[in-house]
Amino acid sequence: MPTTALHQKYRPKTLAGLVGQPYVQTALTNAINRMHIAPAYLFTGSRGTGKTSTARIFAKSLNCLSFDGPTDEPCGTCQSCRSIETSNSLDVSEIDAASNNGVDDARALIERSSLAPVQGRYRIFILDEAHQLTTQSQNALLKCIEEPPPHVVFILCTTEVHKVLPTIVSRCQVFNFRALSIQTIAQHLQEIADAEAIAVSADALMAIARFVEGGLRDALQLLGQVSLLGEAVTANHVIEMTGAVKATDLLTVLEAIATNDTFQLLQSARTLVDSGKTPKLILSSLLQTYRDLLILKVAPQATDLLTSPANHSQLKAILTHWDFDALNQSLAQLQKAESYLRNTTNAAVWLETCLLNLMPMLRSIPFSSPDVKQAVGKNGHSRKTISEPASTTTGHKPTDLATLWQKVVASAKPGTQKLLAQARLTKLQGTKAILEVAPASFAKFEANQQAIARMLQRVTHSPKPMTVLIRTLTASKNGRSV
Repeated sequence: MPTTALHQKYRPKTLAGLVGQPYVQTALTNAINRMHIAPAYLFTGSRGTGKTSTARIFAKSLNCLSFDGPTDEPCGTCQSCRSIETSNSLDVSEIDAASNNGVDDARALIERSSLAPVQGRYRIFILDEAHQLTTQSQNALLKCIEEPPPHVVFILCTTEVHKVLPTIVSRCQVFNFRALSIQTIAQHLQEIADAEAIAVSADALMAIARFVEGGLRDALQLLGQVSLLGEAVTANHVIEMTGAVKATDLLTVLEAIATNDTFQLLQSARTLVDSGKTPKLILSSLLQTYRDLLILKVAPQATDLLTSPANHSQLKAILTHWDFDALNQSLAQLQKAESYLRNTTNAAVWLETCLLNLMPMLRSIPFSSPDVKQAVGKNGHSRKTISEPASTTTGHKPTDLATLWQKVVASAKPGTQKLLAQARLTKLQGTKAILEVAPASFAKFEANQQAIARMLQRVTHSPKPMTVLIRTLTASKNGRSV
């Protein structure tokens, strides 16, 4: 016999069994006990929060044959309850609005609503994914939903309530199913793991709860998936199963950033990319981790707010490397990097550039600083030369140039950022700069030379106008000066 999936096996049978929806539970229970049954309900919320399950429970509560009237505790054993649970009831119709979304389907539904119930007290129509109904079909249902026959109840379930016509919404009692908290999901998963004899650590349950973003159904599916590994489930198992970045890898990156270990940082980034982790996923994981570090910096005991793969003790161990301002600057840098990734064809390089810019050594050097090697050759004092203004500089490190150009791209309008992201700043000497671009983009950059020069002057805080030379990657003789 095939086993039942956990999310189906542990689907709530009564309103009292709903998890994480106390207001919905209380309101519907009182509506049944006081016989305040509305003609139409709208259940909205993110996926896996209990909308369809609640609709079925409510249908069973209204039509349970073991009681003389509606009850908030349906028996689950009478013919009506069993047929509703198996979606075979003659009085309760579950309709997939995604595939029955036309005007003709709406008219057929209106005709069926005029029929009397066969067994129960009400004819109940559950419209799943109601936002998929066309505008015409919603308008056709409008009058029926507003004033249906006394024995008819409509329950509309949707994850995108903004796509439902306001005229429909205004005729329904709206119940918002909120995303479940991490603690609520982890606690419920622990109860099910105990009942199913699944060996799983508390950290693994927290990792599942963080990954599903408030959806209990997704959490139960993931718990059933990791239980098939045949060994005690750890947080690393969950992270590997979901394709996320492991805490150890994140901590390696953070340690390299904190200690200015450029080689280790670039090597760690390349290893993550080669293992199948996308640059967007890596930056998103780092963003979560820096957020957690910032939270622990201001509220060391707020462990319930942490969302990154790294646990509290791991974060506390590395937190000493940064102060509040440094963490805040890193968060801003990571946030900007996400827009760069959307507009570039070489995401791995942008990832490395962003990670380098998180290093304290590079972030502390102003963009107008000269090339350190040349400065040491001149007077032997690198610190003194690094602080000189832009007008006296003779060169820049490649990492400085990449970070500087990144700032220029960020300062541009969204429509211009995509174009600028295709260029590379290869040299900056005093007020003269050289850009390398692809041959196909040369004409566009040539037409915008003056605007680029102004942006570069603004970003470098140069007191004098900048001169920009643009050349192609294949030949420099085409470069022209502003």
